[in-house]
Amino acid sequence: MNSGAGGSGCSGGGGDRDGTGAAERSRRGSPGEDGFAPSALGTREHWDAVYERELQTFQEYGDTGEIWFGEESMNRLIRWMQKRKIPLDASVLDIGTGNGVFLVELVGTFSIHVLKPNFEMKF
Repeated sequence: MNSGAGGSGCSGGGGDRDGTGAAERSRRGSPGEDGFAPSALGTREHWDAVYERELQTFQEYGDTGEIWFGEESMNRLIRWMQKRKIPLDASVLDIGTGNGVFLVELVGTFSIHVLKPNFEMKF
């Protein structure tokens, strides 16, 4: 279930594509090209670990985790889609899907089919 803040493929600096250089600089605390020490939040490694923990928590306890932009925002968007009678076969692109809780709600509300993107793609 993926992509709110994570899934963007951004590495957080240093010109490396997978974030490993930024992750190493973050551990060492050394600055990147812009003079700032990069944060682990800007690395793929960090978000892979976050989503792995969230998936494990969901599988063990049924807890969907953080709704990063708020449950009311999610519900408002679903009500908007229902009011406008969005077809059940409509394509929905959830950019930055985070832990996927919005997609889970869409599946439950509209019975739509969800394609899981390949998060191993290099951008």
